[in-house]
Amino acid sequence: MSESGYDDFAWLYHKHWDDFTDRVWPVIQNFVLPYAAKGCHIVDLCCGTGKMARRLLDEGYWVTGIDNSQEMLQWAHQNASDATLLCQDAREFQLDQPAQVIVSLFDSLNHMMHIHDLQQVFSRVFEALVPGGLFFFDMNTVQKYESRWTSQNALIYPDHVAALSAHYDLKTRIASFDAAIFVKHQEAWIRRDVHLTQRAYTVNEIQQALVNAGFPEARILDGLQDLSVSDFYGRLFFWTQKLS
Repeated sequence: MSESGYDDFAWLYHKHWDDFTDRVWPVIQNFVLPYAAKGCHIVDLCCGTGKMARRLLDEGYWVTGIDNSQEMLQWAHQNASDATLLCQDAREFQLDQPAQVIVSLFDSLNHMMHIHDLQQVFSRVFEALVPGGLFFFDMNTVQKYESRWTSQNALIYPDHVAALSAHYDLKTRIASFDAAIFVKHQEAWIRRDVHLTQRAYTVNEIQQALVNAGFPEARILDGLQDLSVSDFYGRLFFWTQKLS
């Protein structure tokens, strides 16, 4: 397993970005759990620090969390120790048992930098689901990147400081996020540099990749217009099932 860009970012992510699960949980309750029998197998693909896995475990589900960052999974072991946690690439993941539901949240799949990578993920998900199984995921839109992915700011605390920068290239549709992180250790400051990239896909590209993988076209929910969550502007949720 190659090192993930999130390994050096995991601690800061846990401190400052780990509340997404709380905000998206009502969406999961309304659009996922009604289709998931108690005790069934749910996979959280790109599970990060395991907060969603913890919520699903508390609801009585058998949960597998998959992420390609060992450091993220260290936090997941603390948050959801009774889940099965696997360090695997989303394009190549393997399960011992098929899943009734697979979710992938917090624009994780925007990290697939080429359409064939996204297609690979969808194909693996299709193979990993039981017939009738549900696939639910979200992605950032082109509009989100164009309007929100251009910022510079800093986090300043007694024990850590981070300089953050986000940039979006209109021509390539590639978004980049850079962080210079300084963590105090005894009398010294340790620096870690993080560079993460995402790609914006059109709805047509996403739907076609789903169809190519064997899924029907997904039902789409707009985070702001359909779900009325103000900070979900430019975030689309996709709901589809494996029909055979």
